[in-house]
Amino acid sequence: MPKTKKQAAPLFGSPTFVATFADGEVTRMTVFGTPDDVDVERAKRLARYAYESRTKKTPPAFLKAHFEQAGVVVRAYSAVELDEDEQEDAEAPQ
Repeated sequence: MPKTKKQAAPLFGSPTFVATFADGEVTRMTVFGTPDDVDVERAKRLARYAYESRTKKTPPAFLKAHFEQAGVVVRAYSAVELDEDEQEDAEAPQ
């Protein structure tokens, strides 16, 4: 009986946040949570830190981003959606 390669089981932990910046740089990182309960603000902050660490530059705006799990996109965001929260924070009275 011939041996077959065992398929690697997909990871079912926290989703991965994939962020694309305006200059084309892409960061990927796992962010604690579930596909139904993701912390997009934490994910954006971590993506910016990863960008700065990698490029030694201030990150530009997000072009797009999404959460994925086991290769499946579970939630996607446009540049407008990603920028909305920053504008609200900037307009909030101190």
